[in-house]
Amino acid sequence: MARFVLNTESSKPLYKQIVDYYENSIINGSLQTGNPLPAERDLAVQLGVNRSTVTTAYAELRANGLITSRQGSGTRVSLDAADLIPSHSTTWNKLRNQHLFEDTSLSEKSYSTMNDSSFINLNSNVIAPELCLARNAYDLAAYTTNREQFSPTTIQMKHAITQFIHYSVSTENMVLSSSLEQAVLLSMKCFLNPGDVIAVEEPINDSLLHLFLASGIQVIRYSNEQPLSNIQFLKDGIKLIIANSLTVHDCSLTQTATIQQRKKILTLCEKIGIPIIELVEYSLLKGFHDDYPHSFYELGMERKLVVQIGHITGIAPGLSLGWILGPEHVMKRVSEVQIQLSMTPSPVFLEIIHNIFHSIEIHKHIEEVKEELYVRKQQVRNKLNTLKDQITFLQVEDTTAIWFDFTPALNLQELMDTLLAAHVLLSPSLHEAAVRIKLPLATVSNDNLLEATSRIISVLNTLHIRQFAEIY
Repeated sequence: MARFVLNTESSKPLYKQIVDYYENSIINGSLQTGNPLPAERDLAVQLGVNRSTVTTAYAELRANGLITSRQGSGTRVSLDAADLIPSHSTTWNKLRNQHLFEDTSLSEKSYSTMNDSSFINLNSNVIAPELCLARNAYDLAAYTTNREQFSPTTIQMKHAITQFIHYSVSTENMVLSSSLEQAVLLSMKCFLNPGDVIAVEEPINDSLLHLFLASGIQVIRYSNEQPLSNIQFLKDGIKLIIANSLTVHDCSLTQTATIQQRKKILTLCEKIGIPIIELVEYSLLKGFHDDYPHSFYELGMERKLVVQIGHITGIAPGLSLGWILGPEHVMKRVSEVQIQLSMTPSPVFLEIIHNIFHSIEIHKHIEEVKEELYVRKQQVRNKLNTLKDQITFLQVEDTTAIWFDFTPALNLQELMDTLLAAHVLLSPSLHEAAVRIKLPLATVSNDNLLEATSRIISVLNTLHIRQFAEIY
């Protein structure tokens, strides 16, 4: 590789010359993915410039996803660098988002069938219209404000949300968003760079997982059964933890044990100095509740290292209200980024949600839906009992889904292929010696839910018999 010399007489800033040099070196193949770059101090001495010049250049290269820096292994060319470099002969056919999740043809099959009406989609985060307070735009019109009334302020909306959160929250610690996904994107924009490594607690919603991957974030999964270790933090360079307020465990694990596990994670993160983002979901389908174990946000209030991201669903099909909770100085930064990206919720949207929260109908609706969900759960469990020798129902703080483990573990790709063949969209996972399945109760009509359950039972039986025959 040719010796790099800066042109001090050029009008181009010195840091930009460094950026261009390394970018061109990757384009022409002089630097391959994984190759090391000089330490900032060494390169500054070599080029005869201030270290801050090199620091600025490396920061831009990192922001562009071309290099990664990790404690213990230094700065190297990113594994995705070759794909991210702008080509001088780019054509429209070459343009694509290099971060999009494209790991298997199985995923592509799943995406292509999402809008096929013959498929029962249990992967959707959208609440079935029949379970929403408002089923369409016409129903929402009843919650618009009369001309004589004043539109609610953002502070009033924040106070309205606290009725779903069973602990006191200051308005300075909250930022509102139009959806959970938007809140997650805002947080990633503030806290992470492409190439960063995060640890995600299972279970994690597929759409959110793909959101992380599409943003160039590297994901490591963990769970109560497979916890993170101190060595992983140092070895993998984890920058942030995504925790789940939902707990999935067997009947022997009490709320006290859950709280102790969360305190252990908080202590570990505080010691290492990395933040936690906690994902929560409050729903009109679940109603007001106060029997959940303390959240990470509650337990970490004094430590100020937890940001909570949540949303309220069940208002209308595809309509939800998101929020971000965190330390005041962090929320100030999130709010600034939200304004810069023009992602603040519209006043009309907030007005409708505010009126729904203060309506008489909401309380009646909650009770009706709770009864409906109870009936659905009993019907689905009765069907699943035909597999009682292979099924273990899990104790989960989620009234909108049934969680169970099917043993023995099956080949995951074969299982998903067979589910697709049965026209069911579902994302099971492997958990030790079992297949873990979350069966949502509220994303489709009751008829489709029962039909999907029958198809799932048939698929599990078929694969179990096939596996047994292959063994013997």
